Amino acid sequence: MLQKLLRQNISIFQLVGYAFAALTGMSIIFAAFCFSRDVRPLFMPTTGMFKPEYIVVNKKVSLLSTFNRNITTFSQEEIDKISSQKFVRSLSYFTQGSFRVKAYTKASSQIPSFSTDLFFESAPDRLLDTHTPDWQWNENIGIIPIILPRDYLNLYNFGFAGSQGLPQISEAIVQQILFSVHISGNGRQQIFDGRIVGFSDYLNTILVPEAFMLWANKRFGDDGAGKISRLIIETTNPADPTIAEFFAAHNYDISDNKGELGFFLRLIITVVAAIGVLIMIPAIGLMLLSINLLVYKNQKTLGNLVLLGYRRIKLAIPYCLLALLLNVIVGLASLLFAGYAQTLYAPQLLILGITGLSVGFWSTVGFAAIFVILVTAVNALWIWRNIKKIKIPVKG
Repeated sequence: MLQKLLRQNISIFQLVGYAFAALTGMSIIFAAFCFSRDVRPLFMPTTGMFKPEYIVVNKKVSLLSTFNRNITTFSQEEIDKISSQKFVRSLSYFTQGSFRVKAYTKASSQIPSFSTDLFFESAPDRLLDTHTPDWQWNENIGIIPIILPRDYLNLYNFGFAGSQGLPQISEAIVQQILFSVHISGNGRQQIFDGRIVGFSDYLNTILVPEAFMLWANKRFGDDGAGKISRLIIETTNPADPTIAEFFAAHNYDISDNKGELGFFLRLIITVVAAIGVLIMIPAIGLMLLSINLLVYKNQKTLGNLVLLGYRRIKLAIPYCLLALLLNVIVGLASLLFAGYAQTLYAPQLLILGITGLSVGFWSTVGFAAIFVILVTAVNALWIWRNIKKIKIPVKG
């Protein structure tokens, strides 16, 4: 009876208006959240979607550099000038190995024999997108851990192996292979064991730990040790047009950065989510206005009920339950929309190698539950605020 009495002046049109606006806002927010979780592996294989982006910079090779390789190295003055640019968050560089490297192995049932000349470089560990406990070296550890670009393995499997009738090799098999590394220079030579411990998606070079590089350059290096020919720049916005303008003006080459797509994708997700929030704000405002009007219309009834001994908290409960019911219905409908949206973009993500989209959806379910609880809490606080203001009629 109490609930029927309190709901006498409820406006169905106001509730429908709130439900429609909230449905639109929540659907956009939930779909954007689900999409951001699903595409996370594209750009953040180890640390999440919103990591900084890196670009690799080197000088252009010209006819003069054919006779003098020092032309393509960076001086400290040039490095300082680059690091002072506004688009640069931090600047690092590759350390080159100034010695000869030859790798070879014997044939087995899994791989053919090979022998090839190599080169080694190192980079700060914080820039690596592959993290493994095997990435360490000291003079007591005879095995040199190596990180290869993933593109190298793809070129072998889908280019060289197919044309030469050789077997394709998975990453797991490659990481089990132990091969010999012959290093020579500065009148010395030594044979080490080498093993590939990981693959990089954006550092296009053959990496070894910095500790090994410093030791090997000191022992086997020539006068080329310490020369810097490639820089690694961390920037929060790889799509900034001033980046290309600056490097073009100084005749520098920059790597084909995969982070540009990531930046635009994150920008789109942020804009879409912001639109959803902007729609939700007036929707919640409409709900609060409806509560104000509803309490105002029932002011006399509510006052009489308080006078009869009903506690104000008991009078607020029916309105809170109504708000909860509406928000739950809208939240469930919005989740269905987010799930439908996921089915539309899922085939494209599968082409890019992203699987396990159910993880993104269930993360969205948890996010939606928290979001609905917060919106309902705002509604409940507003209801309680208005119920507390009800004045008890004074008998004349």
